[in-house]
Amino acid sequence: MKTKTNKEKVMETNRPSTARIIAGILVLLCTFPIFVYGSFGIYDLMQFPYQKMSFFEHIWGKLLVILVSGTIFLTLLGVVTIFLLIALKIWSGKREKVKHIIYPFPAVLTTEIADFYKVERADDQFLIFTTPSQIRGFLIGIGAAILCTGIFLFCKEIDNPYSEIYWPVSSGAFILAPFILLVSQVFAHKRRFVLDRMNGTVTFPRHLFFPRCTVPFSKVIPGYSKGTMNLAFRFCFLHPRTKAAIPVLAEYDSDWWPFYVLYMDKNRPLPQGEVFDPYREKDFLRRKAAGFPKPIYPSISLVTDAYMGYIYGTDEFKQRLTKMKHGIIHCYTRVSWYCQKNEIKYENPNDLVLIGLWKKQFVFKLFAPENVEYIVIPDDTVLTDCFLCDSETDEVKYIK
Repeated sequence: MKTKTNKEKVMETNRPSTARIIAGILVLLCTFPIFVYGSFGIYDLMQFPYQKMSFFEHIWGKLLVILVSGTIFLTLLGVVTIFLLIALKIWSGKREKVKHIIYPFPAVLTTEIADFYKVERADDQFLIFTTPSQIRGFLIGIGAAILCTGIFLFCKEIDNPYSEIYWPVSSGAFILAPFILLVSQVFAHKRRFVLDRMNGTVTFPRHLFFPRCTVPFSKVIPGYSKGTMNLAFRFCFLHPRTKAAIPVLAEYDSDWWPFYVLYMDKNRPLPQGEVFDPYREKDFLRRKAAGFPKPIYPSISLVTDAYMGYIYGTDEFKQRLTKMKHGIIHCYTRVSWYCQKNEIKYENPNDLVLIGLWKKQFVFKLFAPENVEYIVIPDDTVLTDCFLCDSETDEVKYIK
């Protein structure tokens, strides 16, 4: 009997069930009577004798006809679109949410990126930034061009009650819709995000008709949107109410999700990046005073203060470290490769702990206590059950 491969099993899992297919079709069928009824209503409205109404003699009356007919068309279009989205949602089912895990390797928040995204604050407590809209100017241009065309047609045939400009489709598509688009973009609110690290919350900007809202970071869902004039996908947060993908502070790669997970875990060090360097010692002392609480989110990547940019060691250790050819991270990587080559297994990268310096060699030990001050081990000390990595040649050896 032929067994199914993992790929086939995944495809079967993602394939909509018969019940979901039927439910989606029923939703689509509900749009049919709405569309038919709305179309007949639009046709009756097109035959309405506006010229017999006294208000049509005034400019405000003509504008009222444009407003009413356009609103009816856009309302019908909106209702049909909502039903289509509901059907697509039923067919797609529930998507597997991305877990809050620190994957290798979290992105680095550089000064250039912080300046581009107009980061207001980036420290051990808050990350506040405003993301620019790359298509705002494009939408304003499109809306203005279509609206100008509609106004031109309206002025040209303003006194003709039988003109197509008074039809619901024309008034909605050429005047009302571009006017709404233009106003919404010109007076659009800034997309300002506030990440509260201490309280573990994210404040989303106003979106559509929904006001600003604050949700726990554990409820935030990452996503992607197609970049403007670019084949890459931009990292986003899904809005808690609309589930629309809203771009956040990120470049065109996937390493930003572990960056946010790491930053929002107040029990771990701050992420890499020179913008956080002035606050690393303060953040370390806070965690030390609290007894180094257990991390909030799991990690499958190396997350230590030394790796992120803060050295917790004696003055002698720091002084010697500046004279070393190879640094801590390089030697850690060499020891990690040595363990893989010799099939020395450990589950978490943080299980391989730096103890200090012995002569000119870094001393690493598996499952040693973390967050212990790095020291310079006396030369006459007899070392056992540890890894040595030469700071000059990066040669690794294990001492039993």
